[in-house]
Amino acid sequence: MNRLRGALDRRRDDAGMTLVEVTVTSTVLIILMGMVLISVTMVESLSGSVSSQYQEFQQALPAMAPFHALLAAEVEPAPAVAGVPTPGFSAIGNFSLTFYANIGTAYNNTVSCPSGQTCATGGTTAGPAKIVAVELNGSGTAPATACSASSPCMFQVRMYLPLTGLSAPGVSSCPGVGTGPVCQYSTTSYRLLANVQDVVNDPSSVDASLAQNDPVFGYTVLDTGGTFGGTTYQPQAITLTPSQVENNPPGITGLQALGYPTDTQSLTSCAAPSAAYPTSAIACPADAVQSVSVDLQVAKPGTGSAGVQENKLVVYRYAQSPGSTTAPYQYAATVG
Repeated sequence: MNRLRGALDRRRDDAGMTLVEVTVTSTVLIILMGMVLISVTMVESLSGSVSSQYQEFQQALPAMAPFHALLAAEVEPAPAVAGVPTPGFSAIGNFSLTFYANIGTAYNNTVSCPSGQTCATGGTTAGPAKIVAVELNGSGTAPATACSASSPCMFQVRMYLPLTGLSAPGVSSCPGVGTGPVCQYSTTSYRLLANVQDVVNDPSSVDASLAQNDPVFGYTVLDTGGTFGGTTYQPQAITLTPSQVENNPPGITGLQALGYPTDTQSLTSCAAPSAAYPTSAIACPADAVQSVSVDLQVAKPGTGSAGVQENKLVVYRYAQSPGSTTAPYQYAATVG
């Protein structure tokens, strides 16, 4: 009996695994290998997405920090003339913004010295800086006209310091600081404060009403209220739409429907308050801008919705000049 059992065991060992056993084993191995592969792919994708988001934040957040501080300290670069305000915002758009910042003594050295003159380099307060924030093409050589993930643009923040030494060595060209009637700035020399790559806010993207779909900048005008035609209207804040900004000049369209007495005044010009323009928000809309929103959409592979990471902030202007209750937004040499 033992001999017969031993012979049967040897015969079974020589036969090996059956076809059914091989099939089941192979199927299990294939399933396990597929699960491992899927897990590895998911981990790699998640890792790449997180890494890309950090890369995006690392370039966008440092860019917004100095811009936030300078925009909050926005000032008027010159005094009012005959009651006509001089707005600190000299250019307003959906994809570009120019304003003047109250840098005070933070940059108190001579910026430019004409040929043949000896200019002092210390103890000179230059005056307010001109800040230009603009979306440029991919090479940074011209304003952006169309942007996409396959052809991204860039967002730059540039600071132009006032020229000094034009009338006398070391003397600023800015009124109240130097001897000039207006601040003068170089057209080519600037300090690059921020340069965000792969920006995909598209200036060419519009909706059915031809309004911009994804502007970089948005604006809120604060009307402190006034009397028009014997009727007193309530103070209110109005957020300008992209089409209202881009259609200027000639004026901010549709303000009558929003409660303003008139919509004929342009964002790019100012008038003295009068019966026709009873408040500063109407007489000089750019001067009445109280907050600016910045919305950057940056393309990074594997991030956000459709591969785009969005960063948005709202910056409010200071309520008044430091130490003053009557002269808001005026340049102060002691700030900085």
